[in-house]
Parts: sequence; C-alpha cells; structure tokens
Amino acid sequence: MFVDIATINVSAGNGGNGRMSFRSSRGNPKGGPDGGDGGNGGSIIARADHNSATLSKYRTSKMWRAEEGQHGGKNRRHGRNGENFVLPVAPGTVVRDGDRIIADLANDGDEAIIAQGGKGGFGNAHFVSSTRQSPRMAELGEKGEEKELLLELKLVADVGLVGLPNAGKSTLLSVLSNARPQIADYPFTTLVPNLGIMEGTDTAVVIADIPGLIEGAAQGKGLGDEFLRHVERTRVLLHLIDCTNDDVAKAYNVIQGELSNYQVDLSGRPQLVALTKIELLDKKDLKQKIAAVAKAAKLKQKDILAFSAQTHDGLDALQGALLQRVAEANAVIKEATVEDMPVITLRDNDDFWEVSLDGDDYIVTGPTIEKFAERTNFEQFQGVARLRDIMTKRGIAHELERQGARHGSTIRIGGSTFKW
Repeated sequence: MFVDIATINVSAGNGGNGRMSFRSSRGNPKGGPDGGDGGNGGSIIARADHNSATLSKYRTSKMWRAEEGQHGGKNRRHGRNGENFVLPVAPGTVVRDGDRIIADLANDGDEAIIAQGGKGGFGNAHFVSSTRQSPRMAELGEKGEEKELLLELKLVADVGLVGLPNAGKSTLLSVLSNARPQIADYPFTTLVPNLGIMEGTDTAVVIADIPGLIEGAAQGKGLGDEFLRHVERTRVLLHLIDCTNDDVAKAYNVIQGELSNYQVDLSGRPQLVALTKIELLDKKDLKQKIAAVAKAAKLKQKDILAFSAQTHDGLDALQGALLQRVAEANAVIKEATVEDMPVITLRDNDDFWEVSLDGDDYIVTGPTIEKFAERTNFEQFQGVARLRDIMTKRGIAHELERQGARHGSTIRIGGSTFKW
C-alpha cells in the first residue's frame, strides 16, 4: 500500500545515572571517590533509504524507542552508551515537529537526529578537585527526548505529470517508461502517485504520475492538496491537456490556478504544455486547440507539444523536449553552488534564563539551568549545593533575592522543586 504520510511517537534513551562510590580495599579501607559516569542514551535517527518507497511501515507501528544508557559503576567504570535507533524512510521524506521541519531527507543516505538521547550523569569521581577531595554527589542522567512527529513523503522526480483527471498521464508514463500504472477510460483511475524511468541516450529521467487534479485541489478538494505535495520536488512539470476537452484553455487555467494557490507556489516551476490523444482529432481542429492553449499559456504555438500515446505520433519530439528541459533545470541547480547561497543558522540562546513568581513559588526557566536541575540528585546535599553555586555564578540567585526569595522559599526549575 502506498502511504505518504504517517504520525509516529519517538522516545530517545535516557542517560544513565552517575555512580557515587568510594574505593574500599584490604589495604585502603577509606580510598578516594571512584564512581563512574553514566552512559549516554541512544538517539532516534531518521535515514533516507532507497529500499523504502513509501511510509507504509509506519502506518501501524507508531512507537519507536532507543536504548537507555547504563549507570556508571565502581572503579570509575563508565556506563555503556545506549544504541541509536535508525528509522529507514523513503528518500524525499520530511519530518515535522508540529509546524517546524526538523529534517528534510531528500536523497538516499541523508540522515538526521530527530530525537536526542539524554546525556549520562557524572559520577562522584568527576567532581574531585583540590578543594573537594571526597565529593558525596553524583548526577542523574538526562531524559531522552520524546516527541510526536509527522512523516511526510514528497516524491523526488525529474518530471511531474499534471493535468485534469483522464488527461492521459498514466498512459504516457507506461509508454515512456517501465512503469505499469492502472489505466482505464474514466476519471480518477490513478489514486496514488506512480514513478517510472525514461531512458535517454546517456541519461535517465525519473517521471512521477501525479493523480488527476480538480478545481479546488489546493484547498484539499478531492485529496488534491495531498497530491500536490508530490509536485514540490519535481524539477520540471509536464502539463497534459486532453485535446478532446471542449474548453482546453479552461483546462489549462484550472491546473495553473491550483499550482499557484498551493501553499508553495508551483506555477513558476519549469513547465512544458502538451495536448494528448491527438489521434482523435483532425488536423484543423487540432490546430485550433493548439492556438487556444497557446493563448491561455501566453506561449507561441510552436512551443505547445502535441502527441498520441496510442500511435506514438509526436512522441519523439516530446521525449527530446523533456530531456532538454530537465538538463536545463539540472544546470541551473548545479550553478547554484553552496558558496553562492547564503546559509542562515538560528540557534536558541541556551544561556538565557528568567525568574517569575507563581503564588509563593519562584519559577526559574532556561535551557541550560533546567538541564543542570534535571541532572541534580536533590537527595544529595552536595548536589543541591552545586546547583545553588551554578545559579549564583549565572546571576540567578541575585535575581531570586531581588524578587524577594529568602531562606526556605520554594524554587521550581523544570520538573524539580527544592527549598532555597
């Protein structure tokens, strides 16, 4: 079954806890601290794999987990890191976290971490210093990320066939390539996109047959918005119009309107326009239809292609035009080198923090300080003292006192609560 959208839940592994322990041997009953660090939790990685053609695997299997890190041991033994878990997806898959795209896996082999494993906590041996010879604290491991994600497949193709239902897209695909789509003489025969490969002299072109669009498709009518998703990645569009249509100009305008009204304007994509089924018209009527489409498309009549998939009349000219247009599109992409394109990276300010008041409780928020709190074992006095020291160095303690916090006040950081 072709599945191009799926919702999954991913859970990265938690980091292992650090160990608090001291060496104790026959000749040295009160040795120094030797607690090892916890291992990092495994991450969830999405990887584009050419062996995957759809997202059907994720239609029923919704929950995916990575391995947790192991706890630290005595003698400074580091806990084993959890194994990463790799999710194979079809090339062209986009991973969304809400409205935010967190991975765009367009090509085979592309991969991205979609849920980060938690870091392992430090054991007490990590905290030994000249002023702290016997630390009695160890960190807890961080929690791994848990997310509900949307997987969205957008077919990767050189040419996308678009047109009204029954325009002859599937028939053309079967003639030009090795694809064998379902074909019948009625609308909406194609319910899922089909891919085929057209062989050139020294190249191969991937063609996608996009199910027939109707007026209102960009707003979701007739599943059109789902079908248009697969047009986003095609480099060239071949717009097919049934020459027996009573109003070929309107047929052209309907599809152009849907391409323009989609959430990503597709109307400016490199495009060829062709009339199909020309074996059903005489030369005079065909010439009139070509003139009408040329006027609607604002093209010269010689730029409107016409062919018959049944008799193969005009098919060689169509293939040549497709190969040339794809080569031109590839050349443009190749010229747009990385050096020519600005790269903008936006990062969260991890050092940002804020103090607010909720009743009598003081709420401290901020990415870094919340992570420190998550790793703190509040049952260990020295662990809490270390967190207080970090808050003092970062100016948080001063802000708490400025807002009225006193000894015994309740402080909340992330999911932790403790007394000041």
